[in-house]
Amino acid sequence: MNQRLLIILLLVACIAIGTYLFSDWYSTRPLTEARNYVGRDSCIHCHQAQATLFHGSDHDLAMDLANDETVLADFNNQQLEHYGITSRMYRDGKKFMVQTDGADGKLADFEVKYVFGVRPLQQYMVEIERPADAKPNEIGRIQVLRNSWDTVAQKWFYLMPPDVDERLESTDPLHWTGITQNWNTSCAACHSTDLQKNFDVLARQYRTTFSEIDVSCEACHGPGSLHVKLANDRSVFWDRHHRFGLASLKSESNVPQIESCAPCHSRRTTVGENFRPGCSFDDYYATQLLTDPIYQADGQIRDEDYEYGSFIQSKMFHNGIRCTDCHDPHSTKVKFDNNSLCTSCHQHPAGKYDSPSHHHHEPGTPGASCVECHMPATTYMLVDARHDHSLRVPRPDLSVRWGTPNSCTGCHLEPQKLTANADRKPLTQYLDWIIAAETGDVEVVAELNRINLAMLAATEKWYPADRSSPRTPYYEQLVIGRAGVVESLPTLNELARDRKAPAIFRASALSILFEDAGSQSLETAVAALADPDAKVIAAALFRIDMEFSRIADRQQYGKSPSDSETQLARLTTAVAELLTHASRRVRIEAARVFVSLPPDVRVNQATPEQRRAFELALDEYKQSLYAENDRAGGHLMLGGIHELLGDPARAKDDYRAAVSVEPNLAGPRANLAALLESEALQIRSQLGQAQSSGGLEASQLRRSAEQIQRLGEQVERLRAEEHLLLAKDLERSAGLEQTHGLHYRFAMSSYVQRDLPATEKHLLEALRQQPGEPTYLLGLATYFIHIEKPEVALGYVQTLLKQDPQHPGYRALLEQINAQN
Repeated sequence: MNQRLLIILLLVACIAIGTYLFSDWYSTRPLTEARNYVGRDSCIHCHQAQATLFHGSDHDLAMDLANDETVLADFNNQQLEHYGITSRMYRDGKKFMVQTDGADGKLADFEVKYVFGVRPLQQYMVEIERPADAKPNEIGRIQVLRNSWDTVAQKWFYLMPPDVDERLESTDPLHWTGITQNWNTSCAACHSTDLQKNFDVLARQYRTTFSEIDVSCEACHGPGSLHVKLANDRSVFWDRHHRFGLASLKSESNVPQIESCAPCHSRRTTVGENFRPGCSFDDYYATQLLTDPIYQADGQIRDEDYEYGSFIQSKMFHNGIRCTDCHDPHSTKVKFDNNSLCTSCHQHPAGKYDSPSHHHHEPGTPGASCVECHMPATTYMLVDARHDHSLRVPRPDLSVRWGTPNSCTGCHLEPQKLTANADRKPLTQYLDWIIAAETGDVEVVAELNRINLAMLAATEKWYPADRSSPRTPYYEQLVIGRAGVVESLPTLNELARDRKAPAIFRASALSILFEDAGSQSLETAVAALADPDAKVIAAALFRIDMEFSRIADRQQYGKSPSDSETQLARLTTAVAELLTHASRRVRIEAARVFVSLPPDVRVNQATPEQRRAFELALDEYKQSLYAENDRAGGHLMLGGIHELLGDPARAKDDYRAAVSVEPNLAGPRANLAALLESEALQIRSQLGQAQSSGGLEASQLRRSAEQIQRLGEQVERLRAEEHLLLAKDLERSAGLEQTHGLHYRFAMSSYVQRDLPATEKHLLEALRQQPGEPTYLLGLATYFIHIEKPEVALGYVQTLLKQDPQHPGYRALLEQINAQN
């Protein structure tokens, strides 16, 4: 009897415990539970080991208040002279002060409020403007000084922007008081946690906030409030829906972790606000593609790419390697400072890779280092060496064929073999040699060719089997494509369609095909709309958008080929289907293209559901542009949208906002002037109609005439200001390569200003830099027709007709020339 009772009691206990455990597991917090930032102090109690590693890391020291503990530089009345400006760094009691040229070009004293980083340099920040009613947690406009501290050499230096070797005027956007050195828009999001920029366009004021001043726990793991609640719940299990209540960075895929690092470790533009770890990177950012001057022709780093753009090219990325396989996530240091960093994974028999039989160099020398060979470094900001994370095999054969860099040559440069040349800029690193060769330094070109050939001979001797084995083709395909020759089009189409090639290569190939008028590139773009990667689809949409422009050109002249309507319908349907795509990036790019179509096409070629989807996607697109509301570019794009939607009043407000936030930027004034001119023409037309009908009073006539005059004066003033800004931009860009777009804009502005010699000069320079560009050829043809030189215009029109024989606009120009003759 007792035994039976005991069994019953055990069964009841088991059922009760099972019921409790099931109930505990089954119960969950609402899926809509808010996740807020709670700060590192909420993490440290349970994560002491991680907190210890984090303390003193680059993330921990990303930004701080300026005080005796955080400021590393010598402020003991130090001086730094640069292009005639002598800056003085000194103390005023507990304050750290810098006397230097301000926004008005005059010397003034500025208090350093914050510091940036610790190694290999530290930078200093000044709060230039602060709203009078700002709350204690709100920060006004902060500018980053160019006077910086080298923490290795222990000295002050002036941090010049790339490709600039002259004094920066105070009106230059690159000056330390300019927009490019503005912390709120250029730096803050990656140096602090939960940054909210909070820019007021009308007041032109920042009220920036953050939850923590540096890159803290929640910057990588996401807001921690739910995690803390779950940890404090008296529950046996973590929440079955929310799991740990943090971003899932240890999933089977390496993508979530890498994309949590990517916002701060990538060259990108913002397309959405409030990214949080665990979100899709492409929904919030547009990755910089492999274009000049950011990347070398084969995709190696040239300018800073901050790792992500390189790493997603690599085999490592595509084989599941994540950042934390090499870097400790909390100290940010690499796990090993020798070849063990690589051989801990590449554990081949008999030390296959970490031995002279593989690298053919003396152990302990740079040539025996995995990182030196497969991750060559380039120094930026004068002192900061960054490694290329594409982890590629050195290719001297491509260097010989195409002039692209390889790490072997970079290690074997011999500057002592060059003759002294006072005109030659110092060749302190491999990139300097490449730039010197590109600018025509014959001796540097010869020396690079000599070393490249020597490196090729060595690699062919050491790795003969590799010479006959298939090589990864897409590096070279990109080089061929970026060479810009007609013969490269099949190669680019092949690369864009190759799903085995990294997505960033496919997207980059499509971006080069952007202006190709051929049917093959169009079909490649249409096929790419089904690509699994948002970057590729976005690049394909640019090519399709260009096709829409060509169809519109033909329709404008009333000479549209019979199949244009069919093509228009097919492409419109393809774009409309993307308005409901799972990727936010794809939806907003589809909305960008769709809004540029004529209203009747948007209505007739889309279903009611697609038209509703367009309205939603268009709102997302506008929000993405407004995310950068302290920069002119977003307002310019918004103005263009409102023009397309037939709302010129809002468009004018957008262009005026663009002028307001960046007064020294060329572009917004030209758009605003065109709208005002159109408004004046409309009033003039209405006036003429009213006069002809005899229904206009003298007072109405006078008011209309005065309004037309005011608009004309505004247009003239805006265009004169625009012309001066373009002239300054040209002056600042003197000596730089690939400024053809700027020369073209200045030529058009000169034409409006009736300066015909300048128009011709800068149109020719634009074409010289970009031979075959249809826009420049068309500009020159039109210009020479205007000044009645049809024999000169004919050559440009014939070149255009070779590119697109059926283009009605080009054929109309030919008829005009024949009529002049």
